[in-house]
Amino acid sequence: MPAAPHPREQERIDSLHALHVLDSEHEKRYDDLTRLVADIFDVPICLVSLVDENRQWFKAHCGIDARETGRDLAFCAHALHEERYLVVNDASKDERFHDNPLVTGPPYLRFYAGALLRDSSGLPLGTLCLIDHTPRELSAPQLERLGRCAMLVENELIQRDSLLTERTRATLQASIDPITGYSTRRRYLQTFAHWMENRGSESYQAIMLKVSEAEHWRHHQGEVFLQEVMQSLSSQINESFDDEDVIKGRLCSDTLIILLPQRQSVSGMRWQRFITQPWLMHLSSALRPKLLVATATFTPEGATAHELVELLEEELASAAHWAPCQQNLQVADLSSNVTLAIALGDRFARALRDNELSLHAQPILDVRTRKVCGMEMLLRWQVQGRWVTANQMLRMAERAGLGEELDTWVLRQTCAMISRWQSQRSTESLGVPVSLNLSAKRLIDSEYAETLRRILRLYRLKGEHLRLDLTGCERFAETPEALIAAMTSLTRDGVTFCIDRFGRENANLRLLSRMPAVAVKLHPRFMAPQQHEPDQTRLIKAWTYAMKTLGLVPIAVGSKRVQQLSELESLGFDQVQSDAFGQPALPEDSYAQWLAETHSPLNKRL
Repeated sequence: MPAAPHPREQERIDSLHALHVLDSEHEKRYDDLTRLVADIFDVPICLVSLVDENRQWFKAHCGIDARETGRDLAFCAHALHEERYLVVNDASKDERFHDNPLVTGPPYLRFYAGALLRDSSGLPLGTLCLIDHTPRELSAPQLERLGRCAMLVENELIQRDSLLTERTRATLQASIDPITGYSTRRRYLQTFAHWMENRGSESYQAIMLKVSEAEHWRHHQGEVFLQEVMQSLSSQINESFDDEDVIKGRLCSDTLIILLPQRQSVSGMRWQRFITQPWLMHLSSALRPKLLVATATFTPEGATAHELVELLEEELASAAHWAPCQQNLQVADLSSNVTLAIALGDRFARALRDNELSLHAQPILDVRTRKVCGMEMLLRWQVQGRWVTANQMLRMAERAGLGEELDTWVLRQTCAMISRWQSQRSTESLGVPVSLNLSAKRLIDSEYAETLRRILRLYRLKGEHLRLDLTGCERFAETPEALIAAMTSLTRDGVTFCIDRFGRENANLRLLSRMPAVAVKLHPRFMAPQQHEPDQTRLIKAWTYAMKTLGLVPIAVGSKRVQQLSELESLGFDQVQSDAFGQPALPEDSYAQWLAETHSPLNKRL
């Protein structure tokens, strides 16, 4: 039962947008506050929820990954009609919410308590809300306490962006970013949508420019420095793009976007001049941020402006990990990735349901013995003769709300394979762990551990058969307790852990030393320059020595040549995994057969 619009809906929406908070970056003070409130009321989920025209967006969220949901599902939209609070003791018994997908499915909401957040004139903007998976009640004193917490959030919302002057506030209300003069995200999406309505099926070209590690620069050089960088970048862009039929936007604090019709697309010498211009040369080399410049040519094919911009941002974030870098500039062409993602649309859900996906096994070798000592199961999907990358599949799964279902499918398929191999009773018993990729977030935030135990029991397997390669552990550098607890719980079942892609962003040895892992993979980026840089070689040797001191097995990932095996051994690596030492392939009928098929081509090359 969707909530009716507020009696002063347009005023309320205008006030909310005037705060310039929607789609803003994470801010630690809001996250800290939701964690504190969750602890005070002993609930698993606490949100700062703001209700826009068509959605509720979470400025801070403790206990769930989502940043927003549709307004038609939002409990907080109902709260806008209350004087101070909306309390739902058991949503499954409330006629407004009993069939709500948030009640009947994840996060299986039962208890909800929201205290209104108002602007300075008293109009409701959203709520500070508590959520639990089981029914419960709040006493009158507890409600008053929740109201006082909401007042703290109100003050933060009203006073945020205090670094900007009143002139900046007025400019923002006009939907123009005061630093660059470009459209803010909201106006940019509106303009893009208007273009699509009037231009039919016309193709577009998007060019995006992103400041890498913006938070690092903000932390060490201050907000003013980052704003000056963005202003300089926009000035340089304006020199290359002064066409009238171009819309320019600042999507977030570190990303600028230009959109133009394909008939005006940047190509040839013009594109070369654009990417090779002397970016930010007025800054010293020590204060010159790395930049990512990406382009994508695409046809909307039914996607909305909001969906297309989100897709472009996802592909841009992914390109930061694979785009080549020269002289502090990464350049990427995202056209094929974006076109594929648009074309696939909602096909991923059908592919998962109909078992169109497959798992390929890639061997992990012992560097000294040259023998298989493990394997990793890699997700594969072929569409129209082209392989969809694992990152693309994961993003599609998340957009479709199928992240947990995909993890469960991978786990079930892997255990079925191990069980089949074990039943062969061959002389070559499965004595190596089988690795699966899993995000650290998923391990903490979902019921993954119980699902894993259930599937192991179903196939009569032991936990020692599985190794989980955890990604994204660096996000928990400051508060790793929940991650460590989740890992420790599964180690009691025999499951082992490998820390994957170590060395990015906030990764640190202290965090690594506290986690109950047995192996660690160095981020492939560190291996690329190793052949030509003596300092990098010394750094890698120090890294492998540190890993062994911590009792961890160092694994090399991404080596390009078989001849590097001796070199990897001299660097201190114990194991290696890369296409050069074994291409991912569909598992054979038996482990012995797979082993033979793996060693045969390798022995010829060694």
